[in-house]
Amino acid sequence: MADDKDPFDFTGGFGDFHSYNDPATGKRITARNGGPTRKQFKEDVNYARARERSNEFGGRSIWSSLLKKSLFDMGHLMHIRCFNEIMKGGRQIQQMEPDGIHGYRPISAKNNPGALAMIEFNQSHPFRNIIRVAHETILSDDKTTVTLHIPEFITSRDVRWALKFYAVRIYMVIAQISDVCWNPVLEVYQPSVPDLEILSQCVVTEWMVQNSIPHEVNLEASFEDPAFTTPGTSVVVAMGVEISLNTFSGQPYVTPRNGSLAIVGYFAE
Repeated sequence: MADDKDPFDFTGGFGDFHSYNDPATGKRITARNGGPTRKQFKEDVNYARARERSNEFGGRSIWSSLLKKSLFDMGHLMHIRCFNEIMKGGRQIQQMEPDGIHGYRPISAKNNPGALAMIEFNQSHPFRNIIRVAHETILSDDKTTVTLHIPEFITSRDVRWALKFYAVRIYMVIAQISDVCWNPVLEVYQPSVPDLEILSQCVVTEWMVQNSIPHEVNLEASFEDPAFTTPGTSVVVAMGVEISLNTFSGQPYVTPRNGSLAIVGYFAE
């Protein structure tokens, strides 16, 4: 694969080559067509391992899509290519499955919850480079309410941004995520519990102007029903930080991806 720098301007297919515009980099990319035919890939014994990897890749894609959907309320803080990073986290989780058959291993966050915290949702503005605070996430005894507590949050001290900014606010999203497992009857990967992404809840603080005044941040969100009522589910807590560089008509003005987020809490039974 190569960048197209000559005056030959086209997108789509041309002989053995295809060309497309990469929206993340703004570059024209040209690649050569190749690889096995569909029949070869599905039947040839030489591609057995490739079929297994493809199977598991498809399962991770479903899991990653569900996780991203569950954090929809903070989508404007994500990088355009964050799906690739979520897939990396899914791979680390899938590789830790102790008993699965290669090619059909489930994606279960409980096998490697630390991989969730390492997902970089905004590569341009890594969360850990923007905000460094001590925080605590608490799940209530009835398994319905999650609290995010940040003691003495000081915007001028705890937020690092390359440009001078006006104000900042903190998001919290709580979501239930499902294991994604191979269905041998239908021969597809499926979530153990469907439609959990619609249960996500989001709360956000008021804007906090950049200064040295300490703020006690307490964000609380609740599910309608207790979590873990069905096996194969877990709860993730994501924290986001949004930056306003200036004001418009006296109100903080924001643009997409001026901030970042990370998964900061995980609960399972």
